[in-house]
Amino acid sequence: MYKQIAILVDRSSNESRAKSMRLMWRAMKHECNIAVFPEGTFNETGKPLKDFYDGAFRLAINTQSPVLPMVFPDTVRRWHYNTVLGLKPGRNRVVYLDPVPTTGMTMEDLPKLKATVHQQMETALLEHSR
Repeated sequence: MYKQIAILVDRSSNESRAKSMRLMWRAMKHECNIAVFPEGTFNETGKPLKDFYDGAFRLAINTQSPVLPMVFPDTVRRWHYNTVLGLKPGRNRVVYLDPVPTTGMTMEDLPKLKATVHQQMETALLEHSR
């Protein structure tokens, strides 16, 4: 079932990355919206967010689809990345941020789009983690 609803990416494989981009593009154009986690994995740094990979933003620009940033401020307290046994019951909020339009953007706009979304998400995480 998981393979039917998730597109997994092996970041060490150029072929896997290219295949996942094709599958996500097709899903967005013909089937549905998708959720992409631009950090790529759990954040083990001391910063609120890791640096983002470009893939989600390339996809948004290529399909001219808006980015709808979301943050999960309670996840690190509910499901810690270092152990499955670290699952803890409790509230796990989702905070939806304002959509960021990509209409008319080109790949030259990718760094600015990525920085804008990162800043919005980081600000929201800090605000809602208190």
